[in-house]
Amino acid sequence: MIVLITATAVAARLFGLDLDLLSPEQKTSVLLSISMGALSVVGLYLLVKELFDEKLAALSSFLLAVSFWHVLVSKLGAKDIFASFTLIFAFYFLWRGLKYSRVFDFFLAGLAGGAGFYTGKGYLVAPLVVLLVFWNYWDYIKKDFSLSKYEQTKANVLGGFALLFITTTAVALPIVFYIWQNPGFILSADSSIFANAEPLTQISQNFIWIVDKLLLIKFNNGNLLSWPLSIFFAIGFIKELTHWFRRKHGHFSVVHTFLFSWLFIMLIPILLSAGEPSILGLSVILPPIIILSAKGIWWVIEKLNRWNHTAFIHPYKHSSGLDVEPTLALIALLLSIAILEISKFV
Repeated sequence: MIVLITATAVAARLFGLDLDLLSPEQKTSVLLSISMGALSVVGLYLLVKELFDEKLAALSSFLLAVSFWHVLVSKLGAKDIFASFTLIFAFYFLWRGLKYSRVFDFFLAGLAGGAGFYTGKGYLVAPLVVLLVFWNYWDYIKKDFSLSKYEQTKANVLGGFALLFITTTAVALPIVFYIWQNPGFILSADSSIFANAEPLTQISQNFIWIVDKLLLIKFNNGNLLSWPLSIFFAIGFIKELTHWFRRKHGHFSVVHTFLFSWLFIMLIPILLSAGEPSILGLSVILPPIIILSAKGIWWVIEKLNRWNHTAFIHPYKHSSGLDVEPTLALIALLLSIAILEISKFV
């Protein structure tokens, strides 16, 4: 399945690509960006498989593979696709480190996470996501684990996060020196809402702009999602946010804290930008948006399957656990989304 999805991702990014007019440096940049885009699809599959299951992983990676916006940014050779790539793999190895208590995974997470700091100042808020996940996971093991298991897991987590911090710092050290010597890289007043006489008004305008790009208030190719996906994203967002706030077992779901902190925290630089934000900056939140859209699709298909299963007797099922009709409906939906996304390049 992942091989087919990866092939689809590569084909979508090579479709209509003309390298003849580009300089050798530009060709290298575009081909590297396309490679990062295709590998991001693989990385999202691996990440979602660890967070949820293989079915949702396949669905999420397929949506990212055919995403018009992700394909477009991949073809542009922009650094934003590299930021998305590093976040996906940094969080993938971080989650494996937490899930399996493997020290080497924390090291790999540090390598990927540290490389992300070279993609721009919008990435500088990413450590806040890691801190929130660390806090929530710590609360989780404290309340759900036995004393002996808690002590062992606590030592593994502390050691893993220490290695993550050291590795990330080592990789990002050159950019840290650059920021130290050039504080205007972060603190320049003309690049934030504080340059505006009414910062709260600017924040509200940026928020409305973000909602428009996600929920397709204005119909144009500048939106992050096409109109079918914006509906499923809204469904998945409401459903999963409700699940997160329920706080089962006395603590927040670590998976949902990770997902929503990725979505909300990485929006902070966009909310605080002066003037209309760059839409390329939304690339870093596309993975959680795709995951929530996939959750919305799967929820609708499961509801359809439940209704179909109670209304009719079906002795045969697809390997996904769905009845034949919902399976065909899911295939038709994914094909229509893929055609809609790719047709925007024609």
